[in-house]
Amino acid sequence: MALWAGVAVTNLADGVVKLTLPLIAVSMTDSPALVAGVTLASTLPWLLFALPAGVLADRVDRRRLIMAMTAARALVVAVLVGGVLAHVLPLAGLYAAALLLGAAEVFADTTRMSVVPMVVPRNRMESAFARLTATETVANEFVGPPLGGLLAAAGLAAALGAGGIGYAGALLALAIMTGHYRGNHRPQSATGMISFRADIAAGVRYVRRERVLRTLLLVAGAASACWAAWMAVIVIHAVTPGPMGLSRSEYGLLIGALGVGGVLGASAAPALTRRLGRQVVLATSMACLAILLAAPALSSSPRLIAVTTLLGGAGSGAWNVTYSSLRARVVPDEMMGRYSGVSRLASWGSMPLGALVAGLIAELVSVRAVFWGGAALCVLVLTVTVRTVTSAGFRGLEVRASAPLEPESAHS
Repeated sequence: MALWAGVAVTNLADGVVKLTLPLIAVSMTDSPALVAGVTLASTLPWLLFALPAGVLADRVDRRRLIMAMTAARALVVAVLVGGVLAHVLPLAGLYAAALLLGAAEVFADTTRMSVVPMVVPRNRMESAFARLTATETVANEFVGPPLGGLLAAAGLAAALGAGGIGYAGALLALAIMTGHYRGNHRPQSATGMISFRADIAAGVRYVRRERVLRTLLLVAGAASACWAAWMAVIVIHAVTPGPMGLSRSEYGLLIGALGVGGVLGASAAPALTRRLGRQVVLATSMACLAILLAAPALSSSPRLIAVTTLLGGAGSGAWNVTYSSLRARVVPDEMMGRYSGVSRLASWGSMPLGALVAGLIAELVSVRAVFWGGAALCVLVLTVTVRTVTSAGFRGLEVRASAPLEPESAHS
């Protein structure tokens, strides 16, 4: 319950802050590439730090690491608020803050995924991931962005300040967790950087051996690049003087549609998995992303794009629950942190690349060209997903995931 509360408050703060940062950028420049630079800066740490974060999660008390990263985010936001209020925040400073916030998020989120199997018994794993994913989505994408939009309408500093208060609240929730949360892994006898590199290499080798999981990570990485491209430029397409003509608060509601869909998808995922199978859920989730990208390429209708945004959020929520529960059932605890690091590198490390390419295409061609290219790539990714989930290898993985094994006792 404490972990759940910490996730809820942290993601509420994330939703407010992540909506506010691009709005600050839009107030500073009208260059699509420079606005997309905020998304690039905030997602670049997934490419740089995902592997070290996974190793660290297997070496230290995981709860304490999450708390340290949450405190760091609160500090960065406090500095941002001061810069905005004093009117001394340069665009480079905004990028630096986004980079630091993204780095803290990498370590906290990678570690949190490793904590879940330590507090939840195996037979409740799917429902636990569904609950956490739904909570993340509600807070990060449903409540956070509209709240951020309303606060931003009153003042950008007020929106950032609310995010900082949220991070402080998350610290209080995590502080009441009892017990120790160090993984079963013990570093090799080698010391320092040699041992650190050896642990990273071990995590990479494990993922390479798991052919089906590796393929799913790669398709998730391509999908994440498309997602980041959409996020990097949708603000330009949506907010006045963009073709959709939305206000800041209306833009917050549009992004909130991602959250509504995410909650629906995450909540329905366990039942859909039991009724239709993981194969159907994973393939359908990827199809929803293709629709999300295609809609703004074809239309500027706020209603149509709101509906397809909701659909894309539903696909994302269902994918996250279905894949996370599958991974938690087959990856051993001593490898969980490092696997999470490799997983985040593959599936989230592509986001800065997607944001970078989106910014360049929007600057040199048009914003709509970004959406067309993303939709085409999503169709290719969907094809690979369907082939993977219908393979004999995936059926074998399903058998392993269904093995009636009890985990070690949960921490309490």
